[in-house]
Amino acid sequence: MKKLLFISSILLGAYLQAQVGINTATPTATLDVNGDARIRKTDSITTAPKYVLTPDTDGNIRKVNVNKIKSNDHTAINSKVIILVNRSEPQRLAVRDTEYNVTYDGSITGINTNLITLNSAKDRINLPPNRNFKITGYIGVKGSQSTASKNAPGYISTLFQAGGDAKTIVSTRGYTESSTETWDDGGVTPPIIILSTGANPSYVELKARFGSSAASYWLSGAATTDTVGTYLLIEEL
Repeated sequence: MKKLLFISSILLGAYLQAQVGINTATPTATLDVNGDARIRKTDSITTAPKYVLTPDTDGNIRKVNVNKIKSNDHTAINSKVIILVNRSEPQRLAVRDTEYNVTYDGSITGINTNLITLNSAKDRINLPPNRNFKITGYIGVKGSQSTASKNAPGYISTLFQAGGDAKTIVSTRGYTESSTETWDDGGVTPPIIILSTGANPSYVELKARFGSSAASYWLSGAATTDTVGTYLLIEEL
């Protein structure tokens, strides 16, 4: 009887050490669940944990130090989209009080630039899915390039418009005056949008219009030591 109990205990120990699969005949971990898992009751904690559990790209549950997922950690920052999208040449706004899409013919620099693309017209920013973004527009005024009205005072107002599967959370209108403005009615305010993208394609456009006595107005191109530029700062939250 003692021998039987001894052999049973060995076999039971070996069984408990084996890999167990649920909905899979070839488990690759001590417990391999091919499907959803549900815990009906968990206890609350009163102090911040040092570790949290999260799946990796293969679905394996790992413990991660919470300091590694804080926004000020360099590994977390490097996984986010932080990009500057630039204009190169000036863009003409030909007709007063008409909305134009701001185009971006310059460089795209920053972190994870491969996740941001432009359409063929370069006036639509395509955003990656299931993320949150803050986008700030910086608009420079070049003024009219015609000789007769080169120094005509004027302003450009701007507003972001999200489309596709993007959901706008908040959005502000931007306003930029020319350096020759002769009255005090706004100064400079950058347009801002905070949005979330869904599983389907999402994008954002920046609309611009001008008000001036000039025949046409121009957005600045690239920034230099003498002039401000036109660009977008895209920050993943």
